[in-house]
Amino acid sequence: MRLKDKVAIVTGAGRGIGRAIAIRFAEEGAKVVVDDVNDDIGKATVSDITDAGGEGLFINADVSDAADAGRLIAQSVDVYGTVDILVNNAICSTEDVLNNNWEANLAVALQGTSHCSNAVIPVMQRENGGSIVNIASVNGLIGLQGIHAYSAAKGGVIALTRSMAVVHGKDNIRINCICPGTVQTEVWEPMIERNPQILDEIIPWYPLGRIGKPVDIANAALFLASNEASFATGAVFVIDGGLTAGNHQFPI
Repeated sequence: MRLKDKVAIVTGAGRGIGRAIAIRFAEEGAKVVVDDVNDDIGKATVSDITDAGGEGLFINADVSDAADAGRLIAQSVDVYGTVDILVNNAICSTEDVLNNNWEANLAVALQGTSHCSNAVIPVMQRENGGSIVNIASVNGLIGLQGIHAYSAAKGGVIALTRSMAVVHGKDNIRINCICPGTVQTEVWEPMIERNPQILDEIIPWYPLGRIGKPVDIANAALFLASNEASFATGAVFVIDGGLTAGNHQFPI
């Protein structure tokens, strides 16, 4: 098991990519702290973990609030003694993304990543190392749609990842980020209601001929969290089915 006896916190783990990461980490032996602001879905993720024989703990914390992010880390340490891995995955609601709510996007995706990272780094320093995995997006790399606030926040996550990585390399704390392409999760439900064909319309833009599954991102996060990625820090892992490699539909 690649994460045996490690303690991992995954924010926004009640659904989608965060849920898949939490479950995947537990399958590899980690004790997983599931964070979400929704009690029902957060506890459901923990139930999935424990039903499969893993170990999980639910904590409701709003990462956009620095004090609450600190409480998330402190409670995790109180229960498990340390934190080896942090995955910053939490995002605001789909409605806030689509409506370009700058405050919500920046507060959760960007400031939340900073709040949780700043709170966990002293713990990792005491343990002589750790791994932080930030979930950004291809929206932080290329222009897509008109969701400017979300794209700017995710671009900020990429920059924050690199900046923190160069500072904390001396502490043996590896800080990397993943830029997923389109992944079929619950966050797409409001958009599917407006346009039931939207995912089918997106597929032709992907050279691999499909959109992503949450486990695709979870597997990448597992690699970055594990010792297999011991020489990776400040890296941007693009897991997007080839979307940002170029436009394969461009006429010759």
